[in-house]
Amino acid sequence: ALHLKGTMAKGNAKKRAEDNVARLSALRRAILLAVGAHFLLRLVVYRSSTTWWVHWPLFAFAACASWFCYASLRNVGAPTWDASGALVDGGGDLTLGGMSSYYHDIIYISVFCLVATALVSDWIWLAFLSIPAFATYKLWADLILPWVFTPTADEAEANARMNETKEQKKKRERQERRAENRRRR
Repeated sequence: ALHLKGTMAKGNAKKRAEDNVARLSALRRAILLAVGAHFLLRLVVYRSSTTWWVHWPLFAFAACASWFCYASLRNVGAPTWDASGALVDGGGDLTLGGMSSYYHDIIYISVFCLVATALVSDWIWLAFLSIPAFATYKLWADLILPWVFTPTADEAEANARMNETKEQKKKRERQERRAENRRRR
């Protein structure tokens, strides 16, 4: 349990600190359980069916990826205390989207792969491909595609003229004629 003393922090900060501690504790238990189960079952008990150049690197990658994500979440969600031990800030909200959400997803996929490959089949390691596949999709959809297909100012104007209705075209031409007449005066 999180012991909160002092009245410096508001109720929301205390609640967030408690939620972060509970969430991080559950994630830590899941990671340790998955790593322990995989190591014990797959790499010790069933080591005769383990190909060392496949299982050890994948095991190390899954364990390191999940631990890195957990450590990042722990740093984001860490509460801040003052010198007297009173809570100043409850830490970042780990339930928000963004990188926090992606870190949770990587932890869940790693835990799933570790447990499922220990119990079911080595083919489950292919689920790890969902991480770079999703990263590639996000990179393409959010960065490359808009950068490549964003029209220049001239292209945007030409597209706008092509898409305007006859009525809008007549109105625009009238405004252009009026503007031209004003310049001549």
